[in-house]
Amino acid sequence: MEANNGILVHMETDSETNPSVSIFYPQVIGELTPFQGQQFETLEEVYDFYNQYAREAGFSVRSYSSKKSKDGEVIRKEYVCNKEGSWSTETSGAVKRRRGVGRESCKARLIVVKSKYGGYVVTIFEEAHTHPMTTPRRRHLLKSHRRISGVDQLVTQQLISVNVSTHQQYDILATQAGGIENVGFTQQDMYNSNRDRRMKIKGHDGEMLFDHFMNEQEKNPGFIFKVETNIEHNITRCFWADAISRQSYKFYGDAVIFDTTYNTNRYCMIFAPIMGVNNHGQTIIFSGAFLSDETADSFIWLFREFFRAMPGDAPKIIITDQDPAMTKAISEALPNTFHRTTNYVQNGHGMRVTTSQMQLHYVW
Repeated sequence: MEANNGILVHMETDSETNPSVSIFYPQVIGELTPFQGQQFETLEEVYDFYNQYAREAGFSVRSYSSKKSKDGEVIRKEYVCNKEGSWSTETSGAVKRRRGVGRESCKARLIVVKSKYGGYVVTIFEEAHTHPMTTPRRRHLLKSHRRISGVDQLVTQQLISVNVSTHQQYDILATQAGGIENVGFTQQDMYNSNRDRRMKIKGHDGEMLFDHFMNEQEKNPGFIFKVETNIEHNITRCFWADAISRQSYKFYGDAVIFDTTYNTNRYCMIFAPIMGVNNHGQTIIFSGAFLSDETADSFIWLFREFFRAMPGDAPKIIITDQDPAMTKAISEALPNTFHRTTNYVQNGHGMRVTTSQMQLHYVW
């Protein structure tokens, strides 16, 4: 009997088959240890119980084999230690990815069969392992014990919405849990979960954006939007303006800035806000738009939608970057608006801003 870094383990040698092989018997309190004849209602209960035992003992489990009846019902199920079996020594031309799980021909297993009275009953429970148990400080890394709970998923979604990186998300959850060993999953699991979430909404994000606009319009009829799609139903142009922004234009819309320098990496679309400056010298946003290209046709469409949405007359002056397509669009869509171009400069804080944002302070 010895303590394996906090886990009590009874160790023997296999004198019958291989005297050099050590056998490890984890010492777990009786109520958490499976036994022959133990009954369960469902296979989910079987797995959860055996997995909880494995966590206390310091190993990981996996489903191994099952047998079904003619009508498809599982009548026999086997769960094994994750280190069951051994890797093939045969080599081929293909290069296989290295895996962190080692196979050590472990024989620990749990077998249940369908009971004639309903549910499942344990028929075989092999307790002995051919390897030491994982320490308590590292058992959260074992595969079958890593799971992102629904609460943690909600927290990560909220953090993602405010642009918190995955690394910082994990640090926050680890602090709340009192250490990474109490989180219940690894940082890589979080990366994978966030990736799967992005893949799940991919192809539906346009619908989600449209639904969001519809909900905003239901809450406030002053919210205006316009969406155009191509033959494949992908969004090519999108414009929106809320009631507060439209009201702000009524007072501060004589001079506006049109900026198309923001590109979205994921969707390859251009974010094109139309902005102004209020009487306190603060930048205000009149409207937002996404464009799939920077052609004159796209700009003309945007300016016309903007003019339809805003109360009052067209702006007296519009300041943009130096773009021939934009110049053509303004002359056609806003013929009575004076057009000025501008460049980009670094402000005192190292942030890139347009000189137009400074010029608007002195327009009038």
